[in-house]
Amino acid sequence: MPFSLGKVSYVNALPLFCAGGFDGFDVFSEPPSSLNARVARAEPAAAMISRWVYEDGADAHYGVLPEYGIFGDGEIMSVKIFSKVPFEDFPKASIFITPETGTSSRAFAFLFRKKYGADIFSMPRAALESADAALLIGDEALAFPPREFCADLGEMWRAEVGLPMMYSVFAVRRDMEGEVAPMLRAGIEKSLAAFEADPGAVVDSALRVLERAGRRCSRAVLEKYYSRLKYSLPPETFKKAFDFVAAHAGA
Repeated sequence: MPFSLGKVSYVNALPLFCAGGFDGFDVFSEPPSSLNARVARAEPAAAMISRWVYEDGADAHYGVLPEYGIFGDGEIMSVKIFSKVPFEDFPKASIFITPETGTSSRAFAFLFRKKYGADIFSMPRAALESADAALLIGDEALAFPPREFCADLGEMWRAEVGLPMMYSVFAVRRDMEGEVAPMLRAGIEKSLAAFEADPGAVVDSALRVLERAGRRCSRAVLEKYYSRLKYSLPPETFKKAFDFVAAHAGA
């Protein structure tokens, strides 16, 4: 019987799964918030999980696969706050926060309290169409029309924290870790090697995914996007970035 493996259903995860080398796994795709909920219920053998929710209970049953995940070290393009008003006016502005986020909203909340003294979670909520600001992630953010004021989570994180930003990590059930982790690592490494050898094939796949969803995005934007994403970090860097979130996730 195959092990269940949950992957993020955005195009940013395509390079991690592009080679189809996950024999022994039943792979399914869902938004981050859904994967987080499944892991909280200890359902899948392994899944990508939002970094900022790991200590909310997932750590009781899951360990984290070192090195691999979705990271960035500067502009990320697909995790943004789009605003019609200056960020200094945020305490009085209305905001839409996508329900699909697990890490991004909490990381932005940390940064906006630090830089602007604004708590985005206390701001009045409004629908996307009428809100003064919108926090969007993934494919929706990548294709969203620009607004006068825009904050890119990766850029803010690098400027304010000085470490790579961890968006998603792989959580592995502790009671299955000995068997699942090596298989998972092998599949990831096979896919990343294929991505490195032919990044254009992943861009083609991303264009098809976005087109089916009715989202317009150019090849040039996607090429730039994949150049910004990181899928592995050196062990020491991974630990520093991981430990920083552990220390500040509740701040």
